[in-house]
Amino acid sequence: MNNTIFDDVFRTMIEKMPYLAVPLINEVFHTSYPADVPIVQLRNEHQQENGESITDSCLKIGGKLYHIECQSTDDTTMAIRMIEYDFSIAVEIVFLRKIC
Repeated sequence: MNNTIFDDVFRTMIEKMPYLAVPLINEVFHTSYPADVPIVQLRNEHQQENGESITDSCLKIGGKLYHIECQSTDDTTMAIRMIEYDFSIAVEIVFLRKIC
């Protein structure tokens, strides 16, 4: 998948200024996190059999995980890719819980 500059800007914004995602998460997920809620950024690179995949964001806020992708072009595979990313995230979390 080729990224546009808009996709790259979104990914950088979330990485450098994750607090800007709070209003978006509140709107999309009908939550009411305050602007200063603690945010934990989780890894966005995951190894898969066919190579590495990179998500735009995976944030832990208030004990919940939020995976947000920004797509500025029409892409019919986005839903499938998000499921693949979420599966990778879940596998990694389960693995980490077992070894900790």
